[in-house]
Amino acid sequence: MGYSLKKELNLKENKKEVGEKYSHLTSPLLPYLLVLPAVMVIVLLYLYPFLASFWKSFIGKDGILSLSNYQKTLNLYRMDIIFTFGVTVLSTLIATCLSILLSVYLKLSKSWLAKQIGILYRLPIFLPYVVVAQMMRSFLAPHGILNLILAKSGLIDIENPLQFFNWVGLTFGFVWKEAPFMVLIILAGFQMIDDSYIEAAKSVGAKLPQIITKILVPMNKSNILVAATLVFCSLVGCFSFPYMLIGGKTPGTITIDIAHRVNYFGDYGVANALGVFSYLMVSLLAVYYIRSMMKKGLYE
Repeated sequence: MGYSLKKELNLKENKKEVGEKYSHLTSPLLPYLLVLPAVMVIVLLYLYPFLASFWKSFIGKDGILSLSNYQKTLNLYRMDIIFTFGVTVLSTLIATCLSILLSVYLKLSKSWLAKQIGILYRLPIFLPYVVVAQMMRSFLAPHGILNLILAKSGLIDIENPLQFFNWVGLTFGFVWKEAPFMVLIILAGFQMIDDSYIEAAKSVGAKLPQIITKILVPMNKSNILVAATLVFCSLVGCFSFPYMLIGGKTPGTITIDIAHRVNYFGDYGVANALGVFSYLMVSLLAVYYIRSMMKKGLYE
């Protein structure tokens, strides 16, 4: 009996030693093996196409490395690049301001109207840009709904309607589509702020503008900047809405120009160069977004 007990103990010790040795061998590699599938997806679906596009933007039609594609891009599409950047920045700023105001209202108000708005504002999030473009074409057309309403109110002459198939219509559509998405992110941050801060500010005489600028916005700055970053990057790459609203007019957006160079001329060099300009537009904000997410993960 003593011999069998001793044998069983020795067997357990051997298994423990083998397990410890196996754990020692695999523990340094296990984290890398776990993240390998995600890394491979990023490399194959994003990093490789990005590097290939960047490299081919420097290859001319003669197959020699040069800046000819960039020279042609700046000669033909310089105003389109400026137009894209300007409309994107303007739309992001307006959407951010409106989203902050609506989020503040939904945070502070407990009325029936606030509850209804809290349900309705989410609807544009689920509409694709193709549907939004068709809606905006009907709403913003020279004899569309908006101009008819303004004419009925006596504000304009229907024979000389306002023209919205330009940067104004693009900005209006972008804000209408993206502001609700920003509200989701910003309002979530506002909901995390304890009401005691607001009550303390009110007790010392703070007005609503002071509560917004001194308490709510500073305490929710990271969420606001992340929302603005996501919307800005999304608008730079949007194609269907600008194409359906102002396609064929000048200036246009970079995405329309890329489609035009590829579909009509097969000029992938200039298309890749235009893509590089769009990468540059979003690069700084993308770096900020990644850094903020990494910091948030570290502190959590």
